[in-house]
Amino acid sequence: MSSVRNRLEPFLWDLLQEFKEDGSGPKRYTNEVIKSYLDVLENGLQDTTTKKNVAVIGAGVSGLLAARLLAEAGHKVTVYEANTAVGGRIKTIREPFKWGQTAEAGAMRLPSTYQLVLHLIKEKYKLPVTKFYNYDENGNNFIFVNGVKVRRKEYLSNPDCLQWPGLRDDEKGKTAETLWQEATQPLIDQAKTASGWLDVIEQYGDYSVHEFLKHVTKYSPAAIEFIEVLMNLESRSSLSLIQQIIEEADHTPGTDYVGIVGGTDRLTNCMAEDLKSLKVPIHCNHRLTKIEYTETETVKLSFSGTKSRPLQWRGGDGIWANPSPDAVEYDAVVLTIPFPALRFVDIQPLHKFSHNKRKAIRELNYDASTKIFLQFSERFWETQDGMYGGHTITDLANRFIYYLTPEHEDQKGGIIISSYTWAREAQGWDSLTEEERVQNSLNVLAQIHGEYIRDYFVVGTSQSWQLDTFSCGEAAMFDPGQIQELKYYISEPEGNVYFAGDLTSLKIAWIEGAVESGIRVAQEVNGDVHFPAMLPSETSTS
Repeated sequence: MSSVRNRLEPFLWDLLQEFKEDGSGPKRYTNEVIKSYLDVLENGLQDTTTKKNVAVIGAGVSGLLAARLLAEAGHKVTVYEANTAVGGRIKTIREPFKWGQTAEAGAMRLPSTYQLVLHLIKEKYKLPVTKFYNYDENGNNFIFVNGVKVRRKEYLSNPDCLQWPGLRDDEKGKTAETLWQEATQPLIDQAKTASGWLDVIEQYGDYSVHEFLKHVTKYSPAAIEFIEVLMNLESRSSLSLIQQIIEEADHTPGTDYVGIVGGTDRLTNCMAEDLKSLKVPIHCNHRLTKIEYTETETVKLSFSGTKSRPLQWRGGDGIWANPSPDAVEYDAVVLTIPFPALRFVDIQPLHKFSHNKRKAIRELNYDASTKIFLQFSERFWETQDGMYGGHTITDLANRFIYYLTPEHEDQKGGIIISSYTWAREAQGWDSLTEEERVQNSLNVLAQIHGEYIRDYFVVGTSQSWQLDTFSCGEAAMFDPGQIQELKYYISEPEGNVYFAGDLTSLKIAWIEGAVESGIRVAQEVNGDVHFPAMLPSETSTS
């Protein structure tokens, strides 16, 4: 296990959070890795005399950021994107909604503790943000399970109001959140240092969420079901406990969330504008098909779909980028594409990718996630049910229902994420047509709120990330044991081919993880750090 500990330790540095009040209210990271990354965002990469010709594959957050940092450092950079728009899993939906309203098919909320992405949004691009309500502050969101409907505030004050069957006496009177916290808090408390994190991973790394609840906590089957249904763990119960603990430790109770006014894609639009000003071409409609290592220590890339196409980003004007040749050579390549998509790229010679890298590409689990959006001419959840934002939980097919708050109070109507599901729960929705998704989610919504809401229905649409040909899933979600087995090799460069994207971070599925990886990979290409180091100079982590 010592070799595993050595491989994992550098990746845990950015999870070590020391908080302090900065005098203005919010808590900020004093973590050395985060401070180092903030310095790069503010001041750029270190000076280097070795200028490279670099290809960045993928125009999501990590690719766009790495491209900018490298271009500003004097490298020649070219970006390739398989899609016809930049942004990756940042996707703001504007059509078919009326009255100028939008919804987020992908990233929709940003924790206030994520300093890197908020630095880009607030400091660099001066984008306005608005509060994202995970919960209605008055506790008026519904919980509708086992045919019982209560307000969240009722549940919090008296968890037994849900009448959950089969709970033992010692499990009654506690919320699912309390039961989960009692089970996991000792692990979170232990994970205050890198060595503490490693101890937790060594002891619990092979557990799934369900196995931990069943074999370690000794909760009754009823309590386990209670926790998994209310805590959105049921569909992911077979996945890695450690990844869930990382998420819990990173999002402390009371964390505020924000969204970008006008749409999250304003961030990636600004990042694309940066590249335009730096004269960095973005070749859209270029799907990578082959990576070939040459005898001259360059990397030759081949693409499909190389017909000249205008780059279009959502909500902005297009940029024309000249079509690239069928095969082009580079000194270094940055890959930010999902591993399931990388499965369809021919690597020559194959042994240039290590066995462990190919194992990671082959085995890394990617999760399904599906959102269904319904627009209504009246925000009945506010006028009739007294809810302002937040979400309803149900054990019906919709599972999680988010009430989006308008950017302006006097705005007509509003949008609900009528169903937000993951993993196997999302797969059921994925088997339906668009019309069937909208109709079935509306039926469940009417069951919870009342049949009258059908009179206000305007239009609906949906997004399945599992069926998205460019993303191949919502995000990497580790199976038990995969953090120990695969994490190191996911990020490890293969010669002059480097890897980025939120999957290479431990903040998986969050923009912050993509930002971290974009900075890290730019430092690696520039020679500022050498894998697996996370800092230019050695830093103590204990």
